[in-house]
Amino acid sequence: MKRHFERQADYCTAFGAELTAQLLRLLPDCISASSALGQRIAHWPGDPAPEADNLPLRLAGGLHALLLSEKAHELAPIYQSGGMKDADMPALLQAVLLRHDAELTAFIANAPQTNEVRRAAGLIAAAHWLKAHTGCDLIASELGASAGLNLVFDRFHLALGDGYGPQDSPVQLAPKWHGALPLPVPYRLQDAQGCDLEPLDLRQPQDLLRLRAYIWASQPERRARTDAAISLKPPLPHRSSAIEFLRQRLAAPWTGCHLIYSTVAWQYFSQDEKSQITDLIATRGAEAKSPLAWLRIEADGKTPGAAMQLDLWPEQKRIELGRMDFHGRWITWTAPQPG
Repeated sequence: MKRHFERQADYCTAFGAELTAQLLRLLPDCISASSALGQRIAHWPGDPAPEADNLPLRLAGGLHALLLSEKAHELAPIYQSGGMKDADMPALLQAVLLRHDAELTAFIANAPQTNEVRRAAGLIAAAHWLKAHTGCDLIASELGASAGLNLVFDRFHLALGDGYGPQDSPVQLAPKWHGALPLPVPYRLQDAQGCDLEPLDLRQPQDLLRLRAYIWASQPERRARTDAAISLKPPLPHRSSAIEFLRQRLAAPWTGCHLIYSTVAWQYFSQDEKSQITDLIATRGAEAKSPLAWLRIEADGKTPGAAMQLDLWPEQKRIELGRMDFHGRWITWTAPQPG
């Protein structure tokens, strides 16, 4: 188990979150084996690795939630660079873990809810490419939509070239871009809905807390960007499995290009559900009279970052759009010319 915490710590370091990385490296030795949390971790029913269930990130999120909710003021020095000597941290963590044993055990039961807004840069680029390629406006269905922040990607501004999307948007995205820019063909997002097994209703204080808990404490700019997206009042995702949601969304014919997408969520689906989703999309794509697109911005075992793969019907072909940083800090765009 310790190796999973070490690997997630390495990821945090790579993403500029050294304080969280330090915490993750300390945690395995601070968890009491006889506690409810220790037992839950020792007998984890799935794959605890960062690339799967990501148990280390769940626990780090739980601790941050305790700090944000002011239930564990004593954690504050750990989240301040130089606020506490390294030698003093293990004893403090041990005490907090035991005092909040039941709460942390409950917190890690659900998958991380990052809902990283910068990933929408890839969605915006793909939407413009699809409009240029198909000539159609879009319907969107997001799998693993969390709080639904990226369901309003058409209302974000991508500040590249002459710009994409509304210039006055409170959400301004400016990833480091490699490659040609997509054609700035205007599109309309006619209908956008998402699903999640445990969607976050941002009108509820506990759900808002959970979302903010997964924003690393040393990155206030991510908190500001998330709050800006929240101000746009995105739609609440459906509480549903991805396969049931898609069965409903694809049951009737649609007008325009139906874009199904996920951003770093595929790893949390079971293998059975992945197979069912793949079969359903392929079947409906082959039958459909209007374009169907399936975009996955997901880990593929390669580096750097995540693959941006687009399956498109009626062509029945896969288009490699490029690669993107897991937090949307950069995009390498390799998509062919549309049409």
